[in-house]
This record gives sequence, structure tokens and C-alpha cells, in this order.
Amino acid sequence: MNHYPHLASRVFNTPLLIHPQKLDAIVSGLGQRLLGSPLAPVAAAAVASAEAPAPAMFSTRKGARAERGYMVTDGVAVLGVQGALVHRSQFVMADSSFLLGYNQIAADLEDAMGNADVHAVLLAFDSPGGEVAGAFELAERMQDMSGRKPMRAIADNLAASAAYLAASAADEVAITSTAYAGSIGVVMRHVDFSRALQNDGVAVTHIFAGDHKVDGNPYEPLPKEVRAALQADVEGLYTMFVDAVAKHRGIEAEQVRGTRAAVFRGAAAVDARLADRVATADQLLTELAALRGRSYPAGPGARVATALTTGASMSGNSQEQGGAPSAHSNNPAASSVSAADIERARAEGAQGERARVTAILGHALAAAHMPLALQCIATGLSADQSTAILGAAGPAASAVPAAIPAAAAAAAGGGEFARAMAAIGNPAVSGVEGAAPQAEQPGAVSATWDRAFRISPAGR
Repeated sequence: MNHYPHLASRVFNTPLLIHPQKLDAIVSGLGQRLLGSPLAPVAAAAVASAEAPAPAMFSTRKGARAERGYMVTDGVAVLGVQGALVHRSQFVMADSSFLLGYNQIAADLEDAMGNADVHAVLLAFDSPGGEVAGAFELAERMQDMSGRKPMRAIADNLAASAAYLAASAADEVAITSTAYAGSIGVVMRHVDFSRALQNDGVAVTHIFAGDHKVDGNPYEPLPKEVRAALQADVEGLYTMFVDAVAKHRGIEAEQVRGTRAAVFRGAAAVDARLADRVATADQLLTELAALRGRSYPAGPGARVATALTTGASMSGNSQEQGGAPSAHSNNPAASSVSAADIERARAEGAQGERARVTAILGHALAAAHMPLALQCIATGLSADQSTAILGAAGPAASAVPAAIPAAAAAAAGGGEFARAMAAIGNPAVSGVEGAAPQAEQPGAVSATWDRAFRISPAGR
């Protein structure tokens, strides 16, 4: 007897974007409860994977939870995509488990993109995939959000099938050294209980209208023509899956097909071009947190449109500020741009950033107000804005600290650019050596900013 027909219909006789071993584990663990009859056991390891709770993202970084439940760490929204995925989130009474819905993932992403406290998004995947319904729609929603804020994905244990489809739509895909990614394929299970029912003296009679109304039912063997029709449906979904990943990753569809629905671990996933690099969740969090001082728009309609040839964007930020797109960017403007154009844009952005920092540190009053100058650098103010602030600070004892590059690197949050700045040495901008910088008092710094931006005490 089928105790949970609504659940059985979502596991059997329907195409799924799920890792096949995970499907075997689900069938083994829930088959008797779903169908009222025991099924052949699968490997113990597969059963264990079905029963064990999905581990949390491996990270030492902690943060506050937003209203929707995702975690915010240093301005980075971390969305955990764990467990089996379905069209809509639900709690399953059969085994007391929670199934994560594509609708919830999309809603969390939309919320994070409109959250003024969030400047970047990290999706951490530990999922075997799940239902077809909603999977492609989620990937399309993620593409629509591309460019609004940096959005990266990491396979943190497993990003398979539908989970990988979603991950591939991010700006960049990373994978830990022991994680798996791939399983780009479609699977369907059909169960035939006709012989078991016959042995028990049970006969099922179908009374129906319409030639295909009972196609694929579990009470009779699967006819050849029905099997052919189901195979055609699976092949069509497979083509959609392959084309979507090829589009997201910027590679040929044949290369995606060449993976033959296999899963790849760590560096092998990078070699297969399913991931961009091997990294840890903490690494990505650190990198994304370093973008906190840069300006990203908020709100559901906000979007940054980057012009690769000039390094400028519609929001007024340089490309270096907004983050250079990856080679497989979802931005339509980037889809026809060569790798050489991207590298040239990056070089131009880096050159502009060096000019900005040099101009700020070269100001006549920078040495006298070094903490203020470094604050201007770290918060991404332009050279003109910084000049106004330093000019409003007024004259003081000038001095150039001996470790400007190291201090600037610390204020900028580290990274390759900061290390490069630290390596080129301290430019002699004032001709004065040896004195330590004066410490800025909070009240003095605040007053300086007020004078620079013409803010009166009454207007605070």
C-alpha cells in the first residue's frame, strides 16, 4: 500500500536532476514507507549518506543572521544550499527531514541583493541536486541578478546535478580540494510491482480515458513505446541542462557533454572547467569582505553595468572597484569580449587605483594627517574628494611615516594589489624623514569631514 503517494510521485516515474547514488539512497531509505513494499538494499555507504544530516559549511568565520535566515559576515551574505532540492521548501513527515526549495534560495538571494548591509553574496553548496521543476528557473533568476553585487559559489562537499546548475550561474565557481562537482545529467526511476502483486494475489485494474493517462504506472511492466517517450523527455531535459551550463561557464556544449555526467573532485573539476579554482570558504569570505569599502547599489532594481573597454560602470565606480568579471560572466555586455579585453580592463583599473593612491599620499598635508589619508584610501574616496578632506584638515607638523606601504596595505584589506603597493617602496612626497605621524582624534577627524563636505553643526 502506498502511504505517501504525493511523495512517491516526486521520486518515481519523473525526471530528476540528482546524483544517482543519492537517489538510490533515498529509494532504499524511504521506499518501503513510500510504496508500502520493501525494495532491494543499496550499499551501506549510500544509506548512511541519506540518513546523516548535511554538514554546515566548513568555515571559522561567524556572522549575524539576517531576517530571512542567511548569515552576514563582514558584509557578505552566506547562503547555505544543503540537502535535496525541490520546487518549494517543505517538511517531510515520512522521515522528519526538510527539503530546501528553489523558491527559498531565490527569495534569499533577492533579499541579499536588496540588503544595504550586504555588498557581496557567497553560496555554499552541499547538495546532490533534486527536482527538475524550478531548477532552471532558479538558474535564470541568478543570471538576472548577475552584476548587481559580486556573487560567488563554492562546492563545499558536493554540488551535483541541479545544485551544480545553480552554482554554475554564479560569477565564479570555487571548489574545496575534497569536494565534488558535476553530475550533469538527468535520471528517472520506474518501479514495477506487477509480479509482487501477482504473487500476493492482488490485481490492479486501470479504468481511464486517454491513451497515455496511465503511462509509467508501477502496476505493470513498462511498455517499449512508453519507455521511448520517457527517454525522449529525459534527453530533452539533458540538452537543456548541457546548454545552460555551457552558457553559464562560457564553454562549448560538447565539452559539457564530454563530462558524461561524471563528478569531479577538487582540481579535477577545475581541469574539466566546471570550477574556476580550488579554494576554501574562508578564502572566499576574506576576498569578498575586502570589497566592503567599495560601493555597490542596493535595492531590487539595482544593477552595475560594467563597460569593459573603459573600466567604468553606470554606477560611477571603476571596474577595479566593482570587481572584474570572470571569463564566463553572465553580463550580456561581457559575453562577446575577449580574454585580452578583460585583462586590459583589469590593467587599466589597477593603473587607475595606483594613481588614486599616489595622488592621496602625495598631497602636501597627507604626511601630517596620515591616518586621515589612509582612511580616504580604504573607503575608496576619489583623489578629488580626498584632496578636499585633507585640505579642510588644515596644516600641521608634516612627517612621512617610515612604513606607509605597510599601513596602506593594512587599510586596503590586503590582497595582491596591497602587496604590490607594499613592495614598491615609499615615494618621497614631502622631503621630511623620521618623525612619527600625529594621531588623529575622533573629534578632529569628524570636524575635518564636516568642513570638506560643507556640513554645518546644525545640519548633523
